[in-house]
Amino acid sequence: MIPRDYQRAAVDAAHDRTASHGNTMLVLPTGAGKTAIAGFFVGEQAERDRDAKMLVLQHTDELIEQNRSAIGGISGLGTSVVKAEQDCWDGRVVFGSVQTLARENRRKPMPELSHIVIDECHRAAAGSYQAILDHARDISPGVKLLGLSATPGRGDGRSLRKTFSNVGYHLRIGTLIARGLLVPPRTFTIDLGIDDELSGINSTAGDFDMRQADKVLNRSVLNETVVEHWKDKAADRRSIFFCSTVDHAEAVADAFRAEGVIAEPITGDMPAKARADLIARFDRGEVQVLTNCMVLTEGFDSQPVGCIGILRPMLHKGTFIQAVGRGLRRVDPERFPGIVKTDCVVLDFAGAALRHGSLEQDIALDEDETPPGEQPWKTCPSCDAELPLGASVCDFCGHVFTRDIGEKRLLTTFEMTEVDLLDRSPFSWCDLHGDGQALMASGFQGWAGVFHDGELWHALGHPKSKPIRTLAVGTRVQALAAADDFLRATETSSASAKSKRWLNDPASMRQIELLQRAGFEASGMDFGLSKYAANCQLNFRWNRSAIRAAVLRDLKRSAA
Repeated sequence: MIPRDYQRAAVDAAHDRTASHGNTMLVLPTGAGKTAIAGFFVGEQAERDRDAKMLVLQHTDELIEQNRSAIGGISGLGTSVVKAEQDCWDGRVVFGSVQTLARENRRKPMPELSHIVIDECHRAAAGSYQAILDHARDISPGVKLLGLSATPGRGDGRSLRKTFSNVGYHLRIGTLIARGLLVPPRTFTIDLGIDDELSGINSTAGDFDMRQADKVLNRSVLNETVVEHWKDKAADRRSIFFCSTVDHAEAVADAFRAEGVIAEPITGDMPAKARADLIARFDRGEVQVLTNCMVLTEGFDSQPVGCIGILRPMLHKGTFIQAVGRGLRRVDPERFPGIVKTDCVVLDFAGAALRHGSLEQDIALDEDETPPGEQPWKTCPSCDAELPLGASVCDFCGHVFTRDIGEKRLLTTFEMTEVDLLDRSPFSWCDLHGDGQALMASGFQGWAGVFHDGELWHALGHPKSKPIRTLAVGTRVQALAAADDFLRATETSSASAKSKRWLNDPASMRQIELLQRAGFEASGMDFGLSKYAANCQLNFRWNRSAIRAAVLRDLKRSAA
């Protein structure tokens, strides 16, 4: 597996900062591949130190299984689990439940550790995490900490500075959107005529008082208005609404059902199986709208979500980003045939976007990259944390760094910005017809291509000895990102490097003969065509019927 460029940079920063500081925190949005980054880091640490033994902490059983599968697969290391009835510390990488290890008797068998990786590390200020870390430090004074989170500043007043002294790498949502790895939000701020009432809501325990918010927002006339706005802007999309209280969530679901929309509230009191069954029904399209009271902000990643409704005030920006982020994941067309998702509609009825600035206004493209000639780190004047030079907000204390208004890297709209993945990809992409409408890249284990149907782009992948499959349907950059990811997952660096000499060798006479038989015509092709380009052209011509059939199948699915 070949890491994306920013994943490589994050892993390198993790090695550097844990070595020099003993700890670091990596901040990357949902969809960036934090688990893959942890896998690369763990595997490379094991290569550097044969005695390295690592503990990965996570707070749910689901995350234990997900992380063990992904990190174990990427690192190739032996793994074991400590949770509930399982108590095995034998693996090079041990996946531990925070709830289990918070109990003193379950920590006693803990061996010496070289590293602890904390998933969702914004939770690390809690007493359960601190008890585990204190115990580990007693046994292993030199243990190094790596934390990963999408939103470390959760606004609950519990600082992570006790655990981390620095942010090693910070990637913005806008970078992933511009690269086609997430879809962009399209935000509508809708006035319900209650702005004065909302502005009078008090804050308590680090957030707005949701009982007061319920009194303002949970009115039948407002709930009916919410449904009308949704029908106007997102009636064809699976949607999630974030409400102020459970009663509010149930009332909003009732308002949708009154209009013939299949809607269900999802609450924290529901049994785990009932909640999982409801989410599965939502994924299958049997339920179109889910309403909740901040149940779905974390650990919920349903790709078909195409609309986010904000029906509660949000004091902290991290909460707002978490909520909106539930709708930004790309759709895998093989899992969800017929769903084409090029953006996510955000309906803000409670002023969260106005309070925090829309995601578009807050993002600087590639501000995680250090300008030439400048030092890569700066110190927060409020809490003394060390941060990447491009950070606009301190992830620990929320201090806002001022910046020049005219700075050229500031994004004002995603639609005006596209990062050309052809430059960033480690693979050489062949323009098959010379018009930019069909591109292909080949490796040793298969090929990937992107094809334009006149309106949408289709990314197709062909693993060796397996059928062609659809990777994405959407915009050009989204299709390229999916195709590039496919090749990164199936190839190694020996097949990908653009600098490989054989990429530019002249096409062989056998290739030219095969191309001529396939009807390929180009002036002087026997002099100008490279061996690699000839291979791409042959793959295209040998698979042209299957490619056409796959694109037509996708079009039929999306039209159905």
